[in-house]
Amino acid sequence: MPRGVTEGNRRALSAEAYDYIRSGLIRSRYRVGQRLVLRPLAAELGLSPTPVREALLRLVSEQALELNDRNTAVVPDITPASFREIHRLRVDLESRLIQAAALRATEDELEGLAGLHARFQEACARQDDGMMAAGNADFHAMLATMADLPLTANILHNLWTRIGPLYALARTAPPARPPGMPHPHDALIAALRAHDPDAATRALIGDADYARSWIEPLLSQGAGQDGP
Repeated sequence: MPRGVTEGNRRALSAEAYDYIRSGLIRSRYRVGQRLVLRPLAAELGLSPTPVREALLRLVSEQALELNDRNTAVVPDITPASFREIHRLRVDLESRLIQAAALRATEDELEGLAGLHARFQEACARQDDGMMAAGNADFHAMLATMADLPLTANILHNLWTRIGPLYALARTAPPARPPGMPHPHDALIAALRAHDPDAATRALIGDADYARSWIEPLLSQGAGQDGP
């Protein structure tokens, strides 16, 4: 260990790198198949390679990243079958959270959620794909927090390390909705304001299915022969 660097400092730097990379996965800064090369990433963070390497290996152990044959961290590829598994897990976990959130959401939380959605819609209007994906992740992260079920929320956040790169897959916006058709987030917010868990669940499923309708066709061709 370099002189002047304590064990506590090293752990703090490793945690800083981990949080940065994990947030990048969740908020679609990295896309499926992208290599995270150690030294350029360390330079981007202004850190030495050691804590960044530790952060990458931690994310590999969590299956958020994988190592290729050159021992470089890579965002895992997604087959149609693994996408369907991720989609089902997301709907199951987020349904549990949205039902709890509907019963306990406060007015301040709802205003915060509406503010996130407004910023997301502004990014949509600008066709800013990066901010759209990040804003969508922030919206769903706040939904999870509102449920006050921290263990379930943490599992969902871990799953979003696989979901985020899907939204960055082609850096393309979802298909335009017909004029006057509200975004699924609007129905979610309305259901939460009404403290209606069933309506909130239906809105969530509609949101997830909308995402699935445009993400699934972007997956690599010829990879869909491994399950219904």
